[in-house]
Amino acid sequence: MKYMKVLEVNEDGSLTELPDLQLKPESVIIIVDEVDKRMWLWKGQNCQIRKKFIGSRALSDLRKKEYGFAYIPQTCDQGEETAEFVAMLQKIGKEDLVSSEVLRKAKELMERQSRINVFDEVEEEPHKLTASISDEEVARIKDRPAQVPTSQLPAKMAKMGAPGNRPTPSILSALDALEEEGEQGPPIPKTKQVSQEVEISTKRAMQEQADDLLKKSFEILKDLGVPKGFYRDLIIIGTNVYTESYDGSFEELDEPPEGVFFSRSHVPRMICENGIVRAIEFLKPEEGAELSEEDEKIAQDIEDILSMFEIDIG
Repeated sequence: MKYMKVLEVNEDGSLTELPDLQLKPESVIIIVDEVDKRMWLWKGQNCQIRKKFIGSRALSDLRKKEYGFAYIPQTCDQGEETAEFVAMLQKIGKEDLVSSEVLRKAKELMERQSRINVFDEVEEEPHKLTASISDEEVARIKDRPAQVPTSQLPAKMAKMGAPGNRPTPSILSALDALEEEGEQGPPIPKTKQVSQEVEISTKRAMQEQADDLLKKSFEILKDLGVPKGFYRDLIIIGTNVYTESYDGSFEELDEPPEGVFFSRSHVPRMICENGIVRAIEFLKPEEGAELSEEDEKIAQDIEDILSMFEIDIG
């Protein structure tokens, strides 16, 4: 692993270089790939949330001071490792450090991606086949309606009334249909029922995902706490506004008033994790309040985010 550097994040924010890669549940590890210019922050499942953010601060400082903006930082939690992270482990023969389920999903994703890449390479072949067809022939083919034998039409198309296979209703069947319609109302097409079921299922899944994200954001806010000398006035999560009550719970503001709002008396704090903005807080400082040494360990400057838009040339 000559081109890989493995660093363990300590509670005080310092880094200890390790001779070999080990992924322990209580550890936060930084892996630097000096060939592909990637930096990985891996967080064990038994770590305190503060230590995870100490690792985020350490990764940002390391990238900014030693490696430069050409290095791409990525983060992942234990049990949720990405396919890119697994691919990196495979390069050094350490894929057994992740669970079998993570490894299986990563291999499936990489296999699908490899098939897509193969299709991309041969996508120009059809153009070679059609190159000998004249423009006149192309126009004639385009204007000519498609001729498909009815015997070759799929059964579903036949039921939908495809050309050449449209059933002819009898008088009795028409009367029966009218009678049933009068009793039960017009029948709902099966395709419409299916689309409605899919729409309901999709909305339910999206709502469950939103609820999970909100729950996780609240957990992070509670674990982080508030810096000494500050208190939370407002929290923005997604498109909603919350405030923290005296018992530590979060109350949603049903209808925020319309307008453009500024604040000169609050300190904004943005909390990001695994590529997601978990929350933006507006903290009200008491007179003379300053960040403690403990809070300084996890605090990062907004310039660290702005630097992600920069390109390191050379």
